[in-house]
Amino acid sequence: MKINQHNDVEKPQPEEVAVTKSNSFFIFFIEKKWQQFGLGLVLTAIIGVVAMQLAPLPGLAVLGSLTIALLLGIGWRGLFGLPKVYGGGVQFSARRVLRFGIILTGVRLNFGLIVSSGLQVLFLDTLLIIFGVFFIPWLGKKLGLTSSLALMLGVGQSICGASAVGAIAPLAPGADQDEVSLAVAICGIMGTVGVLLFIFALNVLNWQSHFYGLLTGSTLHEIAQVAAAGPAGGQSAFDLAMVVKLTRVVLLAPVALALAFLLTLRAGKESQQAQKFDWRKLPIPWFVLGFLIVGAVNSVGWLSKDLSNITLQVSIFLMVMAMAAMGLLVDLKVIRKTGLRALGVSFLAFAAFTAVSLGLIAVLGMI
Repeated sequence: MKINQHNDVEKPQPEEVAVTKSNSFFIFFIEKKWQQFGLGLVLTAIIGVVAMQLAPLPGLAVLGSLTIALLLGIGWRGLFGLPKVYGGGVQFSARRVLRFGIILTGVRLNFGLIVSSGLQVLFLDTLLIIFGVFFIPWLGKKLGLTSSLALMLGVGQSICGASAVGAIAPLAPGADQDEVSLAVAICGIMGTVGVLLFIFALNVLNWQSHFYGLLTGSTLHEIAQVAAAGPAGGQSAFDLAMVVKLTRVVLLAPVALALAFLLTLRAGKESQQAQKFDWRKLPIPWFVLGFLIVGAVNSVGWLSKDLSNITLQVSIFLMVMAMAAMGLLVDLKVIRKTGLRALGVSFLAFAAFTAVSLGLIAVLGMI
């Protein structure tokens, strides 16, 4: 833009107008995307930080940071709601961030330690998972739960709580975000109850540390819950409990792949197109394979201790962010409508799962 000799302001040239409009549009686009994506992402991160700060406190340690983040997210939405402007970032945390967290959680795995524990532990966990993945969904459907919610409760109980629910949710037919969040919340609540019951029973019944480690590792939902319950039986009980639990975590990948195949096959039969089944269209949860790859890299010693610890902390924070997001997406009306029934099913499932574990431990001669 120029000023002529008569001090008149010349009109801007078309090129200048186009550039100005282009810049304005770019700035508007960035601001809009930030509002739709960044605000929700930052909110889940803030809730995650608060949850991790609260987790070590007395009385809250047994819950673990994942469950605390989920409850904080539910509380935030219940008190303040969730404006649409936060939706994109919250959805990203609940889905993409969760998957990255699951992948990096593989750093917990040590295949050498799992193999050295013997085939009995693998056999115990495999039989329990088969029982849980088939019995609990059947029980849930009989007691009025949807197929998707019953399936997620089954894998959450059988394998590794919130991580398993997050891995299986994309495969569950008809699952919505409310059901995913409800399944995660119930795994956290029921697992916490299990921790308290096992510690109480240990002190009353004077269980042997070996037996206590087997039982807690084979039945509790979350790694954090096993870490909370295990030390009550001594260091040997804690070590054994973690090996048994991590063996269950390893089995997440084959279970997810098997369920992907079975659910796709069932969908094909129901639509009378089973003959057109295509392996290329199988909804394989590839992030679970990433979880195994990270575990293999850690097992062969390619990660230094410091790098492994950093990766573990990053994975925990990503999972905590994802749980906060799931909490923010919970509709309390859905919890009030189906939560008590689902909690009842989860309690019966945990009781049955524990009874089967006790029976298998005895039959396999592990005590």
